[in-house]
Amino acid sequence: MKKAGIITHYNVHNHGAHLQLFALIQELKKLGYNAQALQFQKNYDFMGGAAAGKKYNISLRSIPTYLKYTVQNGVDRTAYNVKKREILSDFRKKHDVVGAYYSEATDIDLVVIGSDEIFSIEAGPNPWYYGIGVPCKNQVSYAASFGPTTLEMVDEHNMDAMVAAGISNIKAITVRDQNSADIVKHYSGHDVPIVCDPVLLHDFSKLFSKERVERFRQVHPEKYCIVYSYDYNMNDDTTVNSIKKYADKRGLKVYSLGYFHKWCDENPNVSPLELFLWFKCSDMVFTDTFHGSVISLATRSQFISLIRNNQNKLAFLLQQYGVDDRVTSDFTDIEGIVDMPIDYNVVGKTILRIREESKEALIEAIKKCGADK
Repeated sequence: MKKAGIITHYNVHNHGAHLQLFALIQELKKLGYNAQALQFQKNYDFMGGAAAGKKYNISLRSIPTYLKYTVQNGVDRTAYNVKKREILSDFRKKHDVVGAYYSEATDIDLVVIGSDEIFSIEAGPNPWYYGIGVPCKNQVSYAASFGPTTLEMVDEHNMDAMVAAGISNIKAITVRDQNSADIVKHYSGHDVPIVCDPVLLHDFSKLFSKERVERFRQVHPEKYCIVYSYDYNMNDDTTVNSIKKYADKRGLKVYSLGYFHKWCDENPNVSPLELFLWFKCSDMVFTDTFHGSVISLATRSQFISLIRNNQNKLAFLLQQYGVDDRVTSDFTDIEGIVDMPIDYNVVGKTILRIREESKEALIEAIKKCGADK
């Protein structure tokens, strides 16, 4: 079997990033590739430089940063995140998803750049996000995204030359949203396929089969709704009161998954794959994240999304799947939204159609770069 290296955010404190990597690995296996993420040292020059590096690259130098975090955020939230870091580390080890350092990956047959915001320049200049420096010429992107990056931001940070070189370096490009497609066309002059996130590309339905759902409900017989949001978001009084009112009216517990929210009834600390059952068995999902919405779609769950600075990817996702009526501005309109539940007889067909189109786009990209020979 051939080997593939994946350039993506492989060790971030985020369940969605781990799931998209895991899903892409599974799909590449079907195409005859043993795949792993390639390691790198991320540049944070546009997000605080050395100070941000201490926060995200754990070492003895990080201790003052995390002591300050504990004082500011409390012991419970800190303990939750310490346990979460352990869970995500165990997930990476168990599924063997991380491989060689990118510049030392001399034995790979294919480089897949993406998914996630791998083209974003928000953090700083990271040329390997475009495959630059990776010792393999067969390079494609799958569902890569510029995230919040715009052409104006590229110009502001004087990154035009690097982005242009990066786009020209990749032999076949697919992206995840229209903003990314527009930026690629600006530099390449070509339209590129827009494909689905790997979490929707891969069929996870066996994780929430009828038998597993029944067993889960035996262990968790209570009715509940889910909050899926970064722990520094969805804590304002309007959001909290609106969700609690919805839950109290229906006799639901409010669970925060993936992140700690003190105001929620419980904060289960679960592994990435366990999320699927929790979402599937929920009464409602309240989220403001891209992958919170993606997992909801994958599990055919009812959900409501608030769009923040992720307009480029989240708003496009909801429009793409015909669920843009699930958008809220502040969660005060929950009752009006839930009165019109998502019809998954219709949306499910859209999911399957885009999945098949995306699989074909990935196959065509690999053929175009010659890695299938």
